[in-house]
Amino acid sequence: MKIDAPRKYVVDNLKYALSPSSIAVVGASRYDGKVGFKVIEGLKKWGYNGTIYPVNPRADKVHGLKAYKTLLDIPEPVDLVFIAVPAHLVKMVLKQSVQKKVKIVVIATSAFKEIGRGELQDELTQYCRDNKLPLIGPNLVGMGSPYLNFNCGFIPYLPVEGPVAMISQSGANLLAALGTSQMLNYGMSFFVGLGNKADVDFSEFIEYGAQDPNTKCIATYVEGMDSPEAYIKACQKVIPNKPVVTIKVGGSKIGVKAAFAHTASENQGTTDKLYDEIFEKAGVIRATTWQEFLDISLALGLQPALKGDNVVMITNGGGSGLLSCDQFERIGMPMRELKEISPQLGERIRAYMPMFGSPLNPVDIAGTASPKQYKGAITQAIRDPNVDAIYGSICPTSVTDVPAVTDLYIQIYDNYKHLGKPLIMECQGGEECHESIMKLRKHGIPAYPTAEQAVNAIVALRKYGKIKDNFLK
Repeated sequence: MKIDAPRKYVVDNLKYALSPSSIAVVGASRYDGKVGFKVIEGLKKWGYNGTIYPVNPRADKVHGLKAYKTLLDIPEPVDLVFIAVPAHLVKMVLKQSVQKKVKIVVIATSAFKEIGRGELQDELTQYCRDNKLPLIGPNLVGMGSPYLNFNCGFIPYLPVEGPVAMISQSGANLLAALGTSQMLNYGMSFFVGLGNKADVDFSEFIEYGAQDPNTKCIATYVEGMDSPEAYIKACQKVIPNKPVVTIKVGGSKIGVKAAFAHTASENQGTTDKLYDEIFEKAGVIRATTWQEFLDISLALGLQPALKGDNVVMITNGGGSGLLSCDQFERIGMPMRELKEISPQLGERIRAYMPMFGSPLNPVDIAGTASPKQYKGAITQAIRDPNVDAIYGSICPTSVTDVPAVTDLYIQIYDNYKHLGKPLIMECQGGEECHESIMKLRKHGIPAYPTAEQAVNAIVALRKYGKIKDNFLK
């Protein structure tokens, strides 16, 4: 249901969705494979240190915890109610939640608007709004935060700690992002599945992310918007301090039907152009593919905005440089020659390369480059006041000490971080490159296995720099 702007009481209560002191699981189950079992299992497994109250009218204990027949039988206050009962029982639980003065409710249950039961969903939503009880869902997978050791839902793992808040309508794609986080060091501050987003909207979690100290970038996966005005208002408020990146899906002819069946998202009558206009007005950077969505949100979360167009690439592989040049030009940010950026920089860098190296841009210090030569070239580039960003590339030749060069980049980044110049890395190769990328990400440097991914990240940082300037004018 539509809202015109983020509601203060909702934003204020969202802290209970990610850091409650007590949780009641209504529909708690004794049987592995049931949502009501997995929710409690995940809470315990990942270290939730609050109180868990299973609610099951036919059980004395669930997961070794005392079970209660109804929510009202719980003698202590409850912050969060997680609902995993059939749809026809949800209204009863909501009434009990209001009576119990619960702070927030989460409905995992499906079979609402997505199967044509929009009136029932709207009835529940209106009841919650009338009683100022924020409702997340229905039809969702859950939420959590690695910083809070909190995993609430039927979610098999937590992401690694990091800067990106993931707000997703899709549970499947949220789980994919969580898996990527663990495998590829894609760090998250918190995550939430909105499902049908009957009540709590993107805009309210965006405002929550703006206040969260661990969140540096907000990523939204959108299947449809009921409240574009609220989304725009929330983004405009946060953009000067934190970037927002989005991916919008479900715009194809068959995708319109699929999105409705999935999360009751209504795209009939909308166009991609309309969403482009919404995102532009909001100051949001739009990704076109899932990979780009992950790549640029990581970069935007780890690095400062790029203030100018003068990017210097330092590489020991000419092929990577050429791929990068072409990709920069394809997406509207052509690289500049070194002499255009800083007339003397090429000569200063030449001292750190063999005679067959190329001090143009990309700066090819040759496949035989030693860590010492890398250090000299990078240091000269990053210290030059005309250079806005450094793009580093490692080609794993048989004479390249990939771990040493990786450590060198981390050291230089730490030494010159105060300059506010983004550092992006690319390393194409096998296991040694994978290990390098993981280590660089762990130390706050966005690193990627292809030139195109690295270039996309740099361009996104430049886009955010321009958006930020426009909003601050």
